[in-house]
Amino acid sequence: MQPLDGADPRQVGPYTLVGRLGAGGMGAVYLGRSAAGRTVAVKVIRPEVAEDAGFRQRFRLEVDAARRVSGAFTAPVVDADPEAAVPWMATAFVPGLPLRQAVERHGPLPAGTVRTLAAGLAEALGEVHRAGLIHRDLKPGNVLLALDGPHVIDFGISRAADAGGLTTTGSVIGSAPYMSPEQALDQHLTPASDVFSLGSTVAFAALGRNLFGEGAGAAVLFRIVNTEPDLGELPADLRTLVAACLAKNPAHRPTPRQLVAHVAQAGHPADPEGWLPPAVATEVRGVRSVLTELPAPPPVPPPAPVDRQPPVAPVPSRRPSRRALLGLGGAVLAAGAAGTAFALIDRGTPTGRHGAAPPERPNAADVPEATPLWQNRQVTLPCVQLLSLDGVVVGITARQVWALGGDGKPAWTLDDTTAGMNFAIDSSQPRPVAGFDGHRIHLAGTGGGPTTALLAVDPAGGRPDGKVTPDRPKAFGVSRFAGIRGGTAYVLGMGQGQRQTGTHLWAVDLAARRTAWFHGEDALLLEAALLPGGDRVLVSTADRLKALDGAGGVAWQAGLQSFGITAGGGRFLTPDKDGNLTALDPADGRPAWSAPGIAGPRLHGSAFAHGPDDSLLHCLWTDADGGYSVGALDLRSGTPLGRTPLPADGPGTGAGAYGADLLHADDTLYRIGRDAVVWALDPGTGRPRWKYSGHRGSDPSALTWTAGAGRLCVAVPNPGVLTVLSAKGA
Repeated sequence: MQPLDGADPRQVGPYTLVGRLGAGGMGAVYLGRSAAGRTVAVKVIRPEVAEDAGFRQRFRLEVDAARRVSGAFTAPVVDADPEAAVPWMATAFVPGLPLRQAVERHGPLPAGTVRTLAAGLAEALGEVHRAGLIHRDLKPGNVLLALDGPHVIDFGISRAADAGGLTTTGSVIGSAPYMSPEQALDQHLTPASDVFSLGSTVAFAALGRNLFGEGAGAAVLFRIVNTEPDLGELPADLRTLVAACLAKNPAHRPTPRQLVAHVAQAGHPADPEGWLPPAVATEVRGVRSVLTELPAPPPVPPPAPVDRQPPVAPVPSRRPSRRALLGLGGAVLAAGAAGTAFALIDRGTPTGRHGAAPPERPNAADVPEATPLWQNRQVTLPCVQLLSLDGVVVGITARQVWALGGDGKPAWTLDDTTAGMNFAIDSSQPRPVAGFDGHRIHLAGTGGGPTTALLAVDPAGGRPDGKVTPDRPKAFGVSRFAGIRGGTAYVLGMGQGQRQTGTHLWAVDLAARRTAWFHGEDALLLEAALLPGGDRVLVSTADRLKALDGAGGVAWQAGLQSFGITAGGGRFLTPDKDGNLTALDPADGRPAWSAPGIAGPRLHGSAFAHGPDDSLLHCLWTDADGGYSVGALDLRSGTPLGRTPLPADGPGTGAGAYGADLLHADDTLYRIGRDAVVWALDPGTGRPRWKYSGHRGSDPSALTWTAGAGRLCVAVPNPGVLTVLSAKGA
């Protein structure tokens, strides 16, 4: 839990707020107390979102859905006012740990605990379905482990079982690793969809990992639809239960009542407080105990302008212990977990494979600290992508695109209903889903049908300016916007393979607003690299590279593993997990040169940065001490043009080699370290110009950032804040 700051309310309805539990896409969740001392979780919608009629109606539906469900394993609604100027809803506060956090901290749960978990979740789903609802987002982050059993929370995207809801046709909403196949394909949903999600959630509790793997949302959805998971590590009775829940055909899955009966046959702990393993139970008891340690809310500070950092709220005289704050923060929020794209990224500790001695590094304390131009804590987060354009900063979320002016004040918003499309399959993982051609923003997403779609938007006012869809009925969902080259946009999407569901690369003529060509693959396409000044495109799968010609045909292919592919200097550039960067001739795929010791891409990051000179590539080298040096490669020969050691990263969420995440804009090279400190470097010398430590300690894999138009923009989803810095650092 975090203390209230100048942007937070102190009173909502009859509840006094004492701390902020977290921030999400539509608002924030606070810990509140009534005059009688009752503790509640209060969800408050952001004021600017409340002005949107579509979002307000969705919140009304969420309140209605939560009110209709009452059971031992849900968090009941205590009070709500969806018609208030700032809508809010209060639910009973459940002192417990999110399932995801419990597993990440303490490992997989024992079989007896998992059986009780399965029965409790099934009972909760039974209540949800009897109320005529489908939850649609059952996952470890929405399950709280309390002493009296598991509790299902968050009905924000639940819908009536006999209604399509408000989302646009083609809006695939949910959390990718726990979606059902029919949800991933945006087909009609029945209560059986929740049962599939239950199976994936129970498997996570027992195995300590996502059953369908990690990686980009589109990659996970591909595996959910097309593959069968390995359940061999589960105990026999749980294996039977999970396998039944994960039947591809919804009609073949058991009902919640049948699941409860299955668990009853296996038996579960008789002691109502004995179902959790000791370490988890101790932490849950700690969460419950800190409710008596909460301080009074801090006094209201003077209002803070949006274009400057708000003042720090005064510290109350009676503060809870650090342990109390950490424990309570875990009561309703799950820690973010970084994904990975197969095993192509080397996450081990560097060993100095080239025999070089550790370099002498500059002292981070000697680098000036930058001051933000402004911060905004009201925008909808998380963002999958940010764009920094002349006059506006644009953020793209799953269901809304927003723009702020150069002063940080709202400029315009575009929601999925108005656009007629959903902008991202999975909003939890930053990745490009849009591009800018100098005149229009081009947003890739899922439109009506459902089908892949590309929408042009005027950046000045957010007005839609034409939509293009491929003539491919089985193309759905967008995994990545590959870029714009020569007036053609390239979009990686799901569906419409050659013979199976597969994936595709769609080339769109932006001037003619029509398909230029379409290439389907039965395998999962991970990335695409565009050759500047040519017509070739390189696409990658888990174990193969293919070069496509100007009509989408295969020019050549090679059995190579590569992640983080790019192009420059007239060649395709392919890094491997061992730190070798190889340049390939676009005509025939033959290697031109290879450079060793290159740091691979960070999870969800870019390994390389291209400057204005196409013959140079900015990259990081892995040093013998586990740190990094920055420099450039001559792309004509692969020769390094100098290396400059960087200050050491502080402790962070990553383990072992962290990898590269680089941007180049406004004659500045930017890097994010494992500790989420942002560095601005001189691209010619590699020397640090300034740093920004305001987000130190955040999960760097959850940050979304961009640079351009003289500014650097960084969005942090928790707590929800957009920070904008000048390229000059002041």
